[in-house]
Amino acid sequence: MPHALARGFHLLFHGPSMPAKKNRSNLAIAGAGIAGAYLYRLLSHEGVRIDVFDVRHKTKCGVSPCAWATSLGFTELVEASGLDPETYILQQIDYLAVEELKVKVDLMTIDKPHLVKDFLQGAEIKYTPLNVKAYDRVIDATGLSRRFLPPLKKDILSSCIQYCVRHNEGLENRIEPGKVGYAWCFNLSNNQYHIGCGSLVEKPSRFMKDLGWLNTYPLNPGENILCGCTGKIRITGPHDSEPFMGEGPSEGIWGVGEAIGCVGSVVGDGIVPSMRSAQILLDNWDNPDGYRETILKEFSWIDDERRLIDKLRRREALKMGDAWVLKHNLKRIGMNIGISDAAKLMKRLRLSWPNQTCLVDRLSLRR
Repeated sequence: MPHALARGFHLLFHGPSMPAKKNRSNLAIAGAGIAGAYLYRLLSHEGVRIDVFDVRHKTKCGVSPCAWATSLGFTELVEASGLDPETYILQQIDYLAVEELKVKVDLMTIDKPHLVKDFLQGAEIKYTPLNVKAYDRVIDATGLSRRFLPPLKKDILSSCIQYCVRHNEGLENRIEPGKVGYAWCFNLSNNQYHIGCGSLVEKPSRFMKDLGWLNTYPLNPGENILCGCTGKIRITGPHDSEPFMGEGPSEGIWGVGEAIGCVGSVVGDGIVPSMRSAQILLDNWDNPDGYRETILKEFSWIDDERRLIDKLRRREALKMGDAWVLKHNLKRIGMNIGISDAAKLMKRLRLSWPNQTCLVDRLSLRR
C-alpha cells in the first residue's frame, strides 16, 4: 500500500476531526467539482450551512473534466461521506493491456456525474459572482482556474481529449504511453467506454489519430460517440502549487483539490487525492501551517512524479532512481511491475511513436 494511503486510511474510515461549530459559520465553497462537492457533503453532514458557487459547464455530462476512472482509496472516502460506494462503481478493472503486456491493476470506473450530484444533495448552487468579502472562509475548489488564489509560476497543464463511446464489440482496457502522456480505453458499462488521451508535447487529437483508435469522420462501423470534450489538467504537484491559502486581505481563502496540485503528475488521477485533501482541510481547519505541512507530506509522491515529468519534458538522462519512483507510485493503482518494466515504461513515456504506420496497424482496440 502506498505510504500516503497508509498514513491516511484511519481517517478514511472515521472521517476527519471537525472544527468547532463556532468556526464553521459564514462559509462558501467556490467550485462544485469533486473536491468542492465532497467538502460540501462532509460539512453539511455535520449540520453546517454552506453556500456553493459554480460556473455552468458546457459538457454534456455537466462536469469538467469527466474523468471516469479512479484508484485505491475511493471506496473508503465515499463511505466516510455516508454514501454507498457500490452505487457509483461501474466496472472493476483487474488488468490493463500496456502495449504487448497485460498488467494486473486495481482500478475502477465510476459514474462521476452521479457521485458529484449526490455529494451536492441539498445544495443550492449559485451561478452568480462570489463576493469573498461577504464570507469568513472561502474554499477555492475551482480546480484549473485557481480563481481566488495567486497564479502559479511553475504551473504545468496537460492537454487532454476524451470521449464516451458505445461500441458493439468488446473493447479492451488499455493504455498506450508516449509523448509525455498516454492514451486510454476503459470499460464503463452496457458497451460504453471512456476513451481519451493526454500529452504535454502533442495535441491530443493528433495523438489519437496516430493511434488509429477513434475516427470521428466517418464513425467506425458499430461505434457511436455519445459525448466528447477537451480540456486541461494541472499536473504541477502541491510543492509548486503554493500558496494554498490567501494572505493579507485574502487570508480567509483556502485552496483544495486540483487548485493546490492534488493530481498525480504521471497518471493524472485526481479524484482520490482531491477528496483526501478535503479531509485534510477539515482536520486542520484552524491550523494553516498544519494544513500546508500535511498536504506536502501526504502528497510528496506527486512531487516525486513531477520531477520525473520535468526530466521527460527536458529529455534529460533517466536514472534507475527514476524507475523506482514510477514502480513505487504505480502501486497506488494496484499495478505491480518489475524495475526493468518500469524503466521501459518510463522511457516509452518520453518517446514519440517510432513507426506510426506499423503501430496503427498493430493497435486495435478489439479483443
